Amino acid sequence: MLAEAEDVTLGDLGGVLAAIRDAPVPAWDHRRHYDGPRMAEYVLVLSTLNFSFWGSGRGYWQLAEALRDAFDAGQPLWDPAFLATIDEVELQRHIGELPIMERRASALCELGRLALDDYGGELRRLVGDSAVELARLLSSRLDSYADFATYKGFRVPLLKRAQIAAADLWGSGAADYSDTALLTSFPDYKLPQVLRHTGALVYSDRLVRRVDDWQELEPGEAAEVEIRAATVVAAEQIRDALAKGGRDLMEIEVDWILWAHSQGLYPVRPYHRTRTVFY
Repeated sequence: MLAEAEDVTLGDLGGVLAAIRDAPVPAWDHRRHYDGPRMAEYVLVLSTLNFSFWGSGRGYWQLAEALRDAFDAGQPLWDPAFLATIDEVELQRHIGELPIMERRASALCELGRLALDDYGGELRRLVGDSAVELARLLSSRLDSYADFATYKGFRVPLLKRAQIAAADLWGSGAADYSDTALLTSFPDYKLPQVLRHTGALVYSDRLVRRVDDWQELEPGEAAEVEIRAATVVAAEQIRDALAKGGRDLMEIEVDWILWAHSQGLYPVRPYHRTRTVFY
């Protein structure tokens, strides 16, 4: 589809390769995340809440730590029966205020109902033994994970959160998957920002104006889909270029390196803003 893109093109990989060529793959942080016997449940709940932080003053780590503390305190956020009836007021008691709290509560409700209806009331039974199958399960059964776009008549599966759930289960040690190499990168707003910063993605003049002026892009509009799709393709190309240079990484590991690199960029142009449950 990138051959038909009007606002985003792939640029030169030299800058991003120079920036991350020797960067370590970030390990799962067992201190800032929950690290107990309900790790699988924690990762599934965290993944279900992991979206749309911009503009809140709080981010992923604040969510991860708040959820860690709730699990450590014995709050029943691991229990599908509790999740299936949670509302935004109750959820805010456990994780604090974040944007679109009602969508976060409804996402947990549908996760809880799925476990109750089809998995014997146990979240950990969703985990299975395949990262790809878990991503397929989440994206096909839960609306909040159904991250598919339509672009010029083509269906585009992006599946950021469904894939990151699988990757994080593996990375945390909660799942022993052997097929994580089949997962793609997780197209959100931070990866396109670092790729644009290093010249790996190039925006049209009109998109530059919209992004740099902090104008919101609508979920599923052409420019937003182009940004996310180009991010996946660029990450694949980075993985391949690193492999040619003798460093073999999975695409999810390239993603983790890019995300970590993005946290220290300053000054840097804005990331695109889209209010959505998908990233």
